[in-house]
Amino acid sequence: MMHKNLFFLLMLMLSMGACKQTDQWTDTIERTRREFVPDKRVAIFDIDAKKSGDELVLNGETNIATSIDSLVERLRKSGLRIRNEVKILPDSGLYKAVANVSVCNIRGKPKHSSELWTQALLGTEMNVYKQEGSWYYVQTPDGYLGWVDEGGIQLMDKPAFENWKIIPKVLYTADRGVAYQRASLSSTVASDLLRGNILLFKGEKGPFVKVGFPDTRTAYVPSGELIHKDRWLSSLEPNGENILAEAQRYLGRPYLWGGTSPNGLDCSGFTKQVYYFSGYRLPRDASQQVMVGEDLGTTLDLKKFKKGDLLFFGKKASPNKKEKITHVAIYMGEGKIIHATGRVKIESLDPEDPLFAKHRFDTFVRAKRILGSNNVALL
Repeated sequence: MMHKNLFFLLMLMLSMGACKQTDQWTDTIERTRREFVPDKRVAIFDIDAKKSGDELVLNGETNIATSIDSLVERLRKSGLRIRNEVKILPDSGLYKAVANVSVCNIRGKPKHSSELWTQALLGTEMNVYKQEGSWYYVQTPDGYLGWVDEGGIQLMDKPAFENWKIIPKVLYTADRGVAYQRASLSSTVASDLLRGNILLFKGEKGPFVKVGFPDTRTAYVPSGELIHKDRWLSSLEPNGENILAEAQRYLGRPYLWGGTSPNGLDCSGFTKQVYYFSGYRLPRDASQQVMVGEDLGTTLDLKKFKKGDLLFFGKKASPNKKEKITHVAIYMGEGKIIHATGRVKIESLDPEDPLFAKHRFDTFVRAKRILGSNNVALL
């Protein structure tokens, strides 16, 4: 009986030692992830480890090679022998893609029934990291990651992408419309178009512009519905009045979780698009947008806010919990906000206003000023 007890105690001690060692390298992996990829929405770091003989084998994938170099160095300092089998993305043969339809749906998983995470308008350039069947894992210019079906994009190798980059482009300026197969309004439709779509400029034919799609299709669009992209960029005048004029173009548009197009938008998709047409590239989600701009504090002092400021809502930080942002709106002045909630609409944070939104008043967290800030990306 005594021998059995000693054997059990020995096994328990060995098991505890192994668990402690496993916890050690698991903690090291997690610390490295937090350092290099604090936001999983914008970078890939999917790493695990297992013991094989006297080696620790690293598996998984990342798009940040330096993160693995750092991880291996840290683990070796712990006295471990490391075999690195981590895949560095992108996969061989993948480089770039360009959205090839008016609005391209990007999902959380590689299937059409998966949650819509975000969207990309025609002409949006993306990084491509890996493929699963007919789906590709891509990254949009605001850093957001997700899966897109092959029908929504045109894959490009480096020469094709460099060629795409240098060809002059036009921006579609009408809310909605179509491109025609011939230079005639009675011609067959080649594609639908949405405001913000980017096409190649191929010349003019009477009252039409000949345009090119990423997959080399050509079509014709009435010239009054287009502007040269360079001319559009140089014409932008970001100020509070222009921000509000842009925002009010979307009034009545339906709320769509993951939406960033005139067909439907979520709260941060709305603010993102409004600021895009004012020359700024905001991060995708409200909880990311709150990380940029000039901080205006957590007090709901309507007198200090200016037109165009972003107001964020959710739950304020407490001694035991971090701040949580769940919604964003644009301040209009005089206590009013414009935001996507059910539809794009105007409400108020002034209790005396008939448009008063008590829920937003009660859940205000903080405000940020984008205009004039030096930590917001420009187009």
